[in-house]
Amino acid sequence: MTKLKENCKLPSEFAEFIGHKYAISTSDKHKKDIGQFFTSKQIAHFMANMADPKSRRISILDPGCGTAILSCSLIETLATKCDLNEIDLTLYETDLEIISETKKVIDFLVSWLTIKNIKLNFRINQFDFVLDNSDAFTQNSLFKNVKSKEYDYIISNPPYFKISKSDKRASLAKVLVYGQPNIYSIFLGLSAKLLKSDGELIFITPRSFAAGNYFKAFRHSFFNDVSISNIHIFESRNKMFKNDNVLQENIILRATKQENKKIKITVSECDLGLNNPSESSFKAETLIDFKSKDKILFIPSNKKEVNTIEIFKQWKNYLNDYNIQISTGPVVAFRCTDFLKTEGALNETLSPLIWLHNIKEMQLNYPLQKGNKPSYILNVENSRKVLIKNKNYVLLRRFSSKDDKSRLVCCPYFSYNLKTEMIGIENHINFIHRPKGDLSENETWGISALFSSSLFDTYFRTFNGNTQVGASELKQIKMPPLADIVLIGSKVKEFIRPEKQVIDRIINEILFEKIYDKNTRSTVNFERVGIARCSAK
Repeated sequence: MTKLKENCKLPSEFAEFIGHKYAISTSDKHKKDIGQFFTSKQIAHFMANMADPKSRRISILDPGCGTAILSCSLIETLATKCDLNEIDLTLYETDLEIISETKKVIDFLVSWLTIKNIKLNFRINQFDFVLDNSDAFTQNSLFKNVKSKEYDYIISNPPYFKISKSDKRASLAKVLVYGQPNIYSIFLGLSAKLLKSDGELIFITPRSFAAGNYFKAFRHSFFNDVSISNIHIFESRNKMFKNDNVLQENIILRATKQENKKIKITVSECDLGLNNPSESSFKAETLIDFKSKDKILFIPSNKKEVNTIEIFKQWKNYLNDYNIQISTGPVVAFRCTDFLKTEGALNETLSPLIWLHNIKEMQLNYPLQKGNKPSYILNVENSRKVLIKNKNYVLLRRFSSKDDKSRLVCCPYFSYNLKTEMIGIENHINFIHRPKGDLSENETWGISALFSSSLFDTYFRTFNGNTQVGASELKQIKMPPLADIVLIGSKVKEFIRPEKQVIDRIINEILFEKIYDKNTRSTVNFERVGIARCSAK
């Protein structure tokens, strides 16, 4: 160990070595159970360089510290940027197996700082970060007036895993929670409350908080407490945390207590491109509509996505304004085993059961057997609560695979496709419908075409950071005028199975002259959003 320390010039190098050694000796199950994935030195240094220097004495909080590589990188960076005199470092780590390794890293850090005449006061807390700082959720309420400790810097790669709504941490953080929360959002939301007035937080997290109902309460609280200044995007999700077998879309986020009028977005393929990322700057209100009830955070990574966002801003309506709703398939297979059948013929008492694999781009492929998934469901009195009337629908996968070219995969479904009174739609499918009435044929084709287009897929990716396609996120997408949707449908249905290129051309043909850039008063260039322009017929 002594020889190893001599070979490491920086504490962060030593922390990375210790972390790598620990990671390969620990099972994937253990890391997944506690949501622990180690940060590389390249990412840690990039995050540290986002920090602005402050006074000679600073305080740092690192919740879920692991081997403290983020704290080490931050301290190394600040030691070169300003004349530091004293550092108060607070660490949290609940994995008792790694704490002895963390202490070795901190010992190295103390020695390194001693040479530079910088005093380090540190504390390694071996208990839960959220439970230990829960007073921050009530500090200015009518019932409690407690002042939590505040920090100049909070830097973290928080744990990622879902907890139940009944979990004590979720109950304490109820201002952040809706449905089943992910622990990372509670770490992020709590940290925002623990900053000093000129403090800053720097996190690497999943980007799933940017949209959707599950994170709506979090966004309201977070954007009320802090202001985002920087976002870094990794274009390749399968190269991050590659040593831990993680497939996750992550971003690096910097936010401050002080208001930031602009947000800088940088982009690299993975951690290897951090030294030379592309860079753009946006007005904060361009990426977040602070007056809206949903407060979606858009994270465009290129000019094409920026232009796509501007196109959708021109539209005023949602599907709900056209008396069209989005719902989730009611058939949960393991709860309906008594009604499911693998063989049979469609009739009055046997209905089709449509699964995720039956939905291809703009085509329903039924029956299509996959494994042992039953293709039929009984239409009897006890099963009708999970069946829906055989009408026109747009069927859209709730999950996409990493191999899918499009995040949005959907197809039109018409009542004449399967001649039964009722149909079953499995729970991994969203269906678009008109509750009081029916979608017309052209509406069904038109909505299917829009959600299958490059335009909608590009837009969806600017705020959706995972493979899940939630109904709540789809409801938040603005739509063109209904007359245009109908016209698109009338053109698309002329093709047996319209391909994406054909769909894109039809959408361009119908919508191009109706979408204007309010700033230049000129038509938006659809080539920039991936839709080839074609001549009118």
